[in-house]
Amino acid sequence: MPPVTYDPILELRELPRFRVFTPIAAPRLGTSLVLEPEEGPPLVIAAGDRVPEARLGKYHRSYLIDLGNYGLRLEERVPSADPSFQFAATVSFTCRVHNPAEIAKRRVRDMTGSLRLQMARLMRQVAREYDISEFNQAEAALNAHLEKFTGDAAVYLGGYLVELHAGGAVEQSSAEFHDTSRAIRMDRMRREPMADVVRGGRDEMYAQWLAKRGGDPSQLLEFEATARADEAELMLRTMKALEPSEGAEPFAFREERKKLTARLLGEPIEERPKKRKSRLAGSLAPVVDQAPDEQVRSQSGQPEAPEPEKAVNRVRGLGPRPERSDPDA
Repeated sequence: MPPVTYDPILELRELPRFRVFTPIAAPRLGTSLVLEPEEGPPLVIAAGDRVPEARLGKYHRSYLIDLGNYGLRLEERVPSADPSFQFAATVSFTCRVHNPAEIAKRRVRDMTGSLRLQMARLMRQVAREYDISEFNQAEAALNAHLEKFTGDAAVYLGGYLVELHAGGAVEQSSAEFHDTSRAIRMDRMRREPMADVVRGGRDEMYAQWLAKRGGDPSQLLEFEATARADEAELMLRTMKALEPSEGAEPFAFREERKKLTARLLGEPIEERPKKRKSRLAGSLAPVVDQAPDEQVRSQSGQPEAPEPEKAVNRVRGLGPRPERSDPDA
């Protein structure tokens, strides 16, 4: 769309020095008259006011300024956070002349064009902080910053509305970017509930299966039966591969065949018993020396305790033999 603008100077006249028969008329409602003298500041005449020295004043130029409120539109391409993409921004806003003398001094004939440079500078500073996919955030930020933009002392600005879109050669790339982002979000939406089902264990997955198929478990039971048959066949093949050859059977093969047989028949698998401690190690325990305790008792004058009987070593040949009693005595 082309930009919407207007010319705030409705009429520009060169005034003759003598205006006896053509005096300067007062401005009509909604306008303002700016009289430019040969020297000094301009004189602003509001609607309904009398024009001083309308016939003989030393004015050589007059400007009739439009004071109406207009809706304007500006289009500008602004950068994004990605150097390869740009936003095409359309800004709609309202404008009204506030200082007619300044408009006459600058001779503004294109209101939107006179505001383009300042607005574009502000929009470029804001838009480059956002990626091409962040349309909503970028629009909100531009609207928030433009609400504070008043232009200059010559006009009143307001009613901003910013619309962003990826224009030109980046439209196809932007569409692919959005399609990919949407596909990723959809995959995440499908994956998160299924992750809860998996974390719930076997029972939760069975419940999900039944919920999807109206509570009919027949297909699930068929799958389980097929899986058990495949597992049994695999175990049989493994047992056949572990059968002893002509030589001696390795101990590891024998143990694995036992485990596979027990698993195939549904019997509990017997674990090998733990190694028991040697009795010889327990019988050869060192004797505790009692000498320090006896010395303490002798020094204190206490009676000595009877000496404990010496432990007899059970290992044959390492200790005194017990006395045998004569059965005929």
